[in-house]
Amino acid sequence: MEKLHAFNSLLVFIYFSLFMSCSSKAQQPILPSTSESLSLISVQFDKWKNNEASFFDILADDVIWTVSGNSPMSGVYKGKAQFIKNAAEPILSKLKTPLRPELISLTEDENFIWLHFKASAKNINDGVYENSYIWKMQLKDNKVINCVAFLDTHTLNELMISKELKMENTIEESKEYIGMWVTADGNIRHELLPNNRYDEARGSRKNAYQGSYKVTGNHIDYKDDTGFTADGYFKNGILYHGGMILYKQKN
Repeated sequence: MEKLHAFNSLLVFIYFSLFMSCSSKAQQPILPSTSESLSLISVQFDKWKNNEASFFDILADDVIWTVSGNSPMSGVYKGKAQFIKNAAEPILSKLKTPLRPELISLTEDENFIWLHFKASAKNINDGVYENSYIWKMQLKDNKVINCVAFLDTHTLNELMISKELKMENTIEESKEYIGMWVTADGNIRHELLPNNRYDEARGSRKNAYQGSYKVTGNHIDYKDDTGFTADGYFKNGILYHGGMILYKQKN
Protein backbone atom coordinates (compact mmCIF):
# COMPACT_ATOMS: atom_id res chain seq x y z
CA MET A 1 0.00 0.00 0.00
CA GLU A 2 2.82 2.36 0.91
CA LYS A 3 4.54 1.50 -2.41
CA LEU A 4 1.33 2.33 -4.34
CA HIS A 5 1.02 5.65 -2.52
CA ALA A 6 4.62 6.50 -3.29
CA PHE A 7 4.09 5.61 -6.96
CA ASN A 8 1.00 7.81 -7.19
CA SER A 9 2.90 10.68 -5.58
CA LEU A 10 5.65 10.29 -8.19
CA LEU A 11 3.10 10.43 -11.00
CA VAL A 12 1.59 13.61 -9.58
CA PHE A 13 5.06 15.20 -9.35
CA ILE A 14 5.93 14.27 -12.94
CA TYR A 15 2.58 15.57 -14.20
CA PHE A 16 2.95 18.83 -12.28
CA SER A 17 6.48 19.34 -13.58
CA LEU A 18 5.44 18.74 -17.17
CA PHE A 19 2.49 21.07 -16.78
CA MET A 20 4.62 23.89 -15.41
CA SER A 21 7.20 23.40 -18.13
CA CYS A 22 4.60 23.50 -20.88
CA SER A 23 2.85 26.45 -19.29
CA SER A 24 6.12 28.39 -19.06
CA LYS A 25 6.92 27.70 -22.72
CA ALA A 26 3.43 28.71 -23.74
CA GLN A 27 3.95 32.11 -22.15
CA GLN A 28 7.13 32.75 -24.18
CA PRO A 29 6.59 34.56 -27.53
CA ILE A 30 7.24 32.49 -30.61
CA LEU A 31 9.89 34.40 -32.56
CA PRO A 32 10.73 33.83 -36.20
CA SER A 33 14.24 32.57 -36.86
CA THR A 34 16.49 35.18 -38.46
CA SER A 35 19.36 32.88 -39.32
CA GLU A 36 18.43 33.02 -43.02
CA SER A 37 18.53 36.80 -42.91
CA LEU A 38 21.84 36.72 -41.07
CA SER A 39 23.29 34.52 -43.80
CA LEU A 40 21.98 36.89 -46.47
CA ILE A 41 23.67 39.88 -44.85
CA SER A 42 26.92 37.96 -44.49
CA VAL A 43 26.96 36.93 -48.16
CA GLN A 44 26.10 40.43 -49.39
CA PHE A 45 28.77 42.01 -47.19
CA ASP A 46 31.39 39.67 -48.65
CA LYS A 47 30.26 40.58 -52.18
CA TRP A 48 30.64 44.25 -51.32
CA LYS A 49 34.07 43.68 -49.79
CA ASN A 50 35.22 41.80 -52.91
CA ASN A 51 33.85 44.48 -55.28
CA GLU A 52 31.33 42.01 -56.70
CA ALA A 53 28.18 43.96 -55.78
CA SER A 54 26.90 46.89 -53.79
CA PHE A 55 25.53 46.17 -50.35
CA PHE A 56 22.60 48.43 -51.20
CA ASP A 57 21.42 45.94 -53.83
CA ILE A 58 19.42 44.20 -51.09
CA LEU A 59 17.56 47.30 -49.93
CA ALA A 60 13.80 47.21 -50.38
CA ASP A 61 12.43 49.91 -52.67
CA ASP A 62 10.48 51.36 -49.73
CA VAL A 63 13.29 51.01 -47.18
CA ILE A 64 13.43 53.48 -44.31
CA TRP A 65 17.08 54.37 -43.76
CA THR A 66 18.06 56.62 -40.86
CA VAL A 67 21.50 58.20 -40.52
CA SER A 68 22.05 59.11 -36.88
CA GLY A 69 23.83 62.13 -35.42
CA ASN A 70 24.48 65.58 -36.79
CA SER A 71 26.05 65.77 -40.22
CA PRO A 72 25.00 66.95 -43.68
CA MET A 73 23.80 63.39 -44.34
CA SER A 74 21.98 62.78 -41.03
CA GLY A 75 18.24 62.27 -41.27
CA VAL A 76 15.53 59.85 -42.38
CA TYR A 77 15.41 58.69 -46.00
CA LYS A 78 12.18 57.19 -47.24
CA GLY A 79 12.82 54.82 -50.10
CA LYS A 80 15.88 53.33 -51.74
CA ALA A 81 15.99 55.91 -54.54
CA GLN A 82 15.96 58.84 -52.12
CA PHE A 83 18.63 57.28 -49.94
CA ILE A 84 20.94 56.52 -52.86
CA LYS A 85 20.52 59.95 -54.47
CA ASN A 86 20.63 62.15 -51.37
CA ALA A 87 22.95 60.21 -49.05
CA ALA A 88 25.03 57.48 -50.70
CA GLU A 89 25.98 59.29 -53.91
CA PRO A 90 27.03 62.60 -52.26
CA ILE A 91 29.32 60.66 -49.91
CA LEU A 92 30.84 58.61 -52.72
CA SER A 93 31.44 61.80 -54.74
CA LYS A 94 33.90 62.89 -52.04
CA LEU A 95 35.94 59.70 -52.45
CA LYS A 96 38.57 58.93 -55.05
CA THR A 97 38.53 55.17 -54.41
CA PRO A 98 35.74 52.79 -53.35
CA LEU A 99 35.11 52.21 -49.66
CA ARG A 100 36.90 49.11 -48.41
CA PRO A 101 34.82 47.50 -45.65
CA GLU A 102 36.23 45.22 -42.94
CA LEU A 103 33.86 43.17 -40.82
CA ILE A 104 34.10 43.53 -37.05
CA SER A 105 31.01 41.56 -36.00
CA LEU A 106 27.67 40.35 -37.30
CA THR A 107 25.04 39.39 -34.71
CA GLU A 108 21.29 39.09 -34.29
CA ASP A 109 18.69 39.33 -31.54
CA GLU A 110 14.94 38.89 -31.43
CA ASN A 111 14.26 41.90 -33.63
CA PHE A 112 17.35 43.14 -35.41
CA ILE A 113 20.51 42.17 -37.24
CA TRP A 114 23.52 44.19 -36.11
CA LEU A 115 26.32 44.75 -38.62
CA HIS A 116 29.47 46.30 -37.17
CA PHE A 117 32.26 47.17 -39.58
CA LYS A 118 34.91 49.73 -40.42
CA ALA A 119 35.67 51.17 -43.83
CA SER A 120 38.28 53.37 -45.45
CA ALA A 121 38.96 55.03 -48.79
CA LYS A 122 41.13 57.71 -50.38
CA ASN A 123 39.33 61.05 -50.47
CA ILE A 124 39.38 63.58 -53.30
CA ASN A 125 42.46 65.27 -51.84
CA ASP A 126 44.40 61.98 -51.61
CA GLY A 127 43.93 61.87 -47.86
CA VAL A 128 42.36 58.93 -46.02
CA TYR A 129 38.74 58.74 -44.93
CA GLU A 130 38.14 56.17 -42.16
CA ASN A 131 35.00 55.49 -40.17
CA SER A 132 33.34 52.80 -38.07
CA TYR A 133 29.71 51.85 -38.61
CA ILE A 134 26.94 49.95 -36.87
CA TRP A 135 23.87 49.20 -38.97
CA LYS A 136 20.77 48.01 -37.09
CA MET A 137 18.62 46.28 -39.69
CA GLN A 138 15.27 44.59 -40.12
CA LEU A 139 14.60 42.32 -43.09
CA LYS A 140 11.53 40.99 -44.84
CA ASP A 141 11.44 38.74 -47.90
CA ASN A 142 15.24 38.87 -48.14
CA LYS A 143 15.27 42.66 -48.33
CA VAL A 144 16.34 45.30 -45.82
CA ILE A 145 13.18 47.22 -44.95
CA ASN A 146 14.54 49.34 -42.10
CA CYS A 147 18.00 50.44 -41.00
CA VAL A 148 19.46 52.85 -38.48
CA ALA A 149 23.09 53.70 -39.26
CA PHE A 150 25.39 54.76 -36.44
CA LEU A 151 28.79 56.27 -37.30
CA ASP A 152 31.26 59.01 -36.38
CA THR A 153 29.34 61.92 -37.89
CA HIS A 154 32.14 64.40 -37.11
CA THR A 155 34.44 62.48 -39.45
CA LEU A 156 31.67 62.30 -42.04
CA ASN A 157 31.07 66.04 -41.70
CA GLU A 158 34.76 66.74 -42.32
CA LEU A 159 34.57 64.66 -45.48
CA MET A 160 31.43 66.37 -46.79
CA ILE A 161 32.71 69.94 -46.35
CA SER A 162 36.07 69.21 -47.96
CA LYS A 163 36.81 70.73 -51.34
CA GLU A 164 39.07 69.32 -53.98
CA LEU A 165 42.46 71.00 -53.91
CA LYS A 166 43.91 72.20 -57.17
CA MET A 167 47.27 70.48 -57.42
CA GLU A 168 48.33 72.33 -60.59
CA ASN A 169 51.44 74.44 -59.96
CA THR A 170 51.57 78.08 -61.01
CA ILE A 171 54.44 79.30 -63.16
CA GLU A 172 55.74 81.16 -60.09
CA GLU A 173 56.14 77.83 -58.29
CA SER A 174 57.64 75.99 -61.24
CA LYS A 175 60.06 78.82 -62.19
CA GLU A 176 59.36 78.02 -65.85
CA TYR A 177 59.18 81.73 -66.63
CA ILE A 178 63.01 82.04 -66.47
CA GLY A 179 64.50 82.13 -69.97
CA MET A 180 64.03 83.73 -73.39
CA TRP A 181 60.56 84.57 -74.68
CA VAL A 182 60.17 85.55 -78.33
CA THR A 183 57.39 86.60 -80.69
CA ALA A 184 56.49 84.31 -83.59
CA ASP A 185 58.42 86.49 -86.03
CA GLY A 186 61.45 86.63 -83.72
CA ASN A 187 61.43 90.43 -83.67
CA ILE A 188 60.90 90.76 -79.91
CA ARG A 189 63.29 88.82 -77.71
CA HIS A 190 62.32 89.14 -74.07
CA GLU A 191 64.65 87.49 -71.57
CA LEU A 192 63.58 86.94 -67.93
CA LEU A 193 66.72 86.46 -65.86
CA PRO A 194 66.96 84.42 -62.62
CA ASN A 195 67.78 87.57 -60.59
CA ASN A 196 64.35 89.12 -61.39
CA ARG A 197 65.79 91.37 -64.07
CA TYR A 198 64.65 91.44 -67.68
CA ASP A 199 66.39 92.42 -70.91
CA GLU A 200 64.39 92.97 -74.05
CA ALA A 201 65.77 93.23 -77.57
CA ARG A 202 63.76 94.54 -80.54
CA GLY A 203 64.92 93.75 -84.06
CA SER A 204 68.59 94.70 -84.30
CA ARG A 205 68.31 96.87 -81.22
CA LYS A 206 69.81 95.04 -78.26
CA ASN A 207 68.99 96.02 -74.69
CA ALA A 208 66.05 98.08 -75.90
CA TYR A 209 64.36 97.83 -72.50
CA GLN A 210 65.74 96.73 -69.19
CA GLY A 211 64.33 96.65 -65.69
CA SER A 212 62.99 94.44 -62.92
CA TYR A 213 60.03 92.08 -62.78
CA LYS A 214 58.02 90.09 -60.27
CA VAL A 215 55.97 86.97 -60.92
CA THR A 216 52.97 86.28 -58.69
CA GLY A 217 51.11 83.10 -59.50
CA ASN A 218 50.72 83.33 -63.28
CA HIS A 219 50.89 87.14 -63.36
CA ILE A 220 53.98 89.24 -64.09
CA ASP A 221 54.63 92.91 -63.24
CA TYR A 222 57.40 94.98 -64.86
CA LYS A 223 59.17 98.15 -63.79
CA ASP A 224 61.47 99.53 -66.46
CA ASP A 225 64.65 101.33 -65.45
CA THR A 226 63.29 104.46 -67.12
CA GLY A 227 60.30 104.42 -64.77
CA PHE A 228 57.32 103.08 -66.72
CA THR A 229 55.45 99.97 -65.61
CA ALA A 230 53.66 97.18 -67.43
CA ASP A 231 52.28 93.76 -66.73
CA GLY A 232 51.30 90.49 -68.37
CA TYR A 233 50.30 86.91 -67.66
CA PHE A 234 51.21 83.34 -68.50
CA LYS A 235 48.66 80.87 -69.83
CA ASN A 236 49.27 77.41 -71.28
CA GLY A 237 52.98 78.09 -71.70
CA ILE A 238 52.50 81.43 -73.48
CA LEU A 239 53.37 84.93 -72.22
CA TYR A 240 50.87 87.69 -73.01
CA HIS A 241 52.50 91.09 -72.47
CA GLY A 242 51.86 94.58 -73.82
CA GLY A 243 49.64 93.34 -76.64
CA MET A 244 52.31 90.83 -77.66
CA ILE A 245 52.27 87.05 -77.65
CA LEU A 246 55.60 85.50 -76.73
CA TYR A 247 56.67 81.86 -76.77
CA LYS A 248 59.31 80.22 -74.61
CA GLN A 249 62.46 79.64 -76.63
CA LYS A 250 63.79 76.12 -76.23
CA ASN A 251 67.49 75.67 -75.63
